[in-house]
Amino acid sequence: MKSILKLALPVMVLGLLLSSTGFAQSHRYLNTMRSSTNSHIFVSQSVDGEFGEFMMEYGEGPKETQKWKGYGLGTNVGIELLKFVQFNLGHNFVNLQNTKGSLESLRGSRLNLGTRFVFLSPIGNLEFGGGLLGSRLDYQKQLEHGSYYGSGMYYTVGMNYFINSKVSFFGHANMNEEHMIQNNGSATIKAMDYETTLFGLGFRIWL
Repeated sequence: MKSILKLALPVMVLGLLLSSTGFAQSHRYLNTMRSSTNSHIFVSQSVDGEFGEFMMEYGEGPKETQKWKGYGLGTNVGIELLKFVQFNLGHNFVNLQNTKGSLESLRGSRLNLGTRFVFLSPIGNLEFGGGLLGSRLDYQKQLEHGSYYGSGMYYTVGMNYFINSKVSFFGHANMNEEHMIQNNGSATIKAMDYETTLFGLGFRIWL
């Protein structure tokens, strides 16, 4: 029995290595076949997890730092030029909660406009970039509520893997920074600054 296990283990490891090599060769082949002179339009969908710190301003009172976390759903459209530069426009549905209490929430929309640079790789294309954010979030804490508008910036790093010429899967990590002010409502929070980290997985359809 032990001899069989000793024989099976290297075979399994070799199989995994060969399969990963096969995936890499497939991605490399698709990268090579994609035109570098034509532009490529894409639509993407992702599921994101987000966490970070919010600095709350209460009018004339002291500021308070809070930790928030939550999730989002992102949809983006964009165009890739020369297999190197991507321009994208997108929308994220945001749902965040204060880590100290589920009754305190922020929900709304976040728009993004950005640029990414693509570096071809046999195991997955590396992507680096950044851009602008614009958000509208609704705050709720029991009977206290308010609407907030803001703008900021984000930085992103990710990896994209082609399974065929029309579909690819990707993962990304974003650093978001934004300043928001109260537009209306009864909430005692008059403004907020946040810095969050976002991790997401999704797919792109190339048209």
